[in-house]
Amino acid sequence: MIDRILTIWSRIETALIGLLVLCALATFMGGAAVRVLAPQHAVDWAEEVALYFIIWATALAGSTLAAEGRHINTEIAVAGLRPGARHAVRLVTGTLTLAFCSAIAWYGWEAFQFSLMLDDRSGSSLRVPQAWALFLALPVGMGLLVLRIVLLALTGRGITGSESQGGN
Repeated sequence: MIDRILTIWSRIETALIGLLVLCALATFMGGAAVRVLAPQHAVDWAEEVALYFIIWATALAGSTLAAEGRHINTEIAVAGLRPGARHAVRLVTGTLTLAFCSAIAWYGWEAFQFSLMLDDRSGSSLRVPQAWALFLALPVGMGLLVLRIVLLALTGRGITGSESQGGN
């Protein structure tokens, strides 16, 4: 059941990341095209919005990388170790990653709340609330990564390539 949830989750996340990157490209290129072809209609916010799309795609990508076994790979450092030591190093790496991502999610949420309290807005004519467009990406991305690491651990897998493929 957990494997099915992880598979569906990965598909949704991958599609969303692809959509965000395409939106970033369209926004950036559209803004540039308007600036060159019809400067009187140029907007000051195209690069800003494209950057928001890229930030959100990047924040979401960590969870997808963990699911694919491509997140924080220590294979070079542990390849020469005995299987028991290799397993211990991977366990410590997973635990440290989980602790780090949990802390970043927590402090990211605090940054979001602080920005919300200040009603921090962008400098462009859109006046986008930075709490929602920018700061929320960090706790959401890290929260999804924490949840993914826990679910992978429950299935006996980890976040490195050899672990997720059943290696020691």
